[in-house]
Amino acid sequence: MTPPRAFLFDMDGVLCHNMPAHEEAWRRFFRARGIEIDLKDFRENTMGRPTREVLRYYLKRDVPPAEAAALAHVKETLYRRLYGPKRRALPGLRALLREGRRRGCRLGVGTGSKDDNVTFILDGMSLRASFDAVVDGGMVKKGKPDPETWLILADKLKTRPKDCVVFEDSLLGEEAARRAGMAVVGVTTSHRAQEFRHARLRVRDFRRLSVRRALAE
Repeated sequence: MTPPRAFLFDMDGVLCHNMPAHEEAWRRFFRARGIEIDLKDFRENTMGRPTREVLRYYLKRDVPPAEAAALAHVKETLYRRLYGPKRRALPGLRALLREGRRRGCRLGVGTGSKDDNVTFILDGMSLRASFDAVVDGGMVKKGKPDPETWLILADKLKTRPKDCVVFEDSLLGEEAARRAGMAVVGVTTSHRAQEFRHARLRVRDFRRLSVRRALAE
């Protein structure tokens, strides 16, 4: 019997084009605290990392869990206010998920976001039922580029890492997938195609992407 194949999706910037709202929320959050952020630096060094690590990176100090939770609430409330009216799936996503389901692929989401933001996206866009498993930032000890997120998700899907294809918009997520021994499709909502060094394919959205092409069959 052929082992099951799996499609593993990052959430922010892959299921939807919400990273500009995240970036704007972070920009406003840090500006209110006297810190200006450079978007190129943000994308290269913090995109895909847990919120506490983003805070540590820009505040230049360790942030205790209770303080991190309070600050994260401020930032995420701002993000949801900015993006809520704009929520929509990336073009072609729903069709790819349906095709994957028909062809027996297992489908999962692996994200550094915490449960509130996962609910905001997956339930807010009626996508949760499309996936067999979700691993969020509260379920792992090490965020991307550590491969833990993808390895836990593959285990939940009962799929071998070498039979998984990861869809990522962040370079840290791409590196996490590489370390996990998984193929990568780079989604260029946040980075230019040439910045994905390990991707099998690079796509702007899912409109022209078939399951066969994603699996390189």
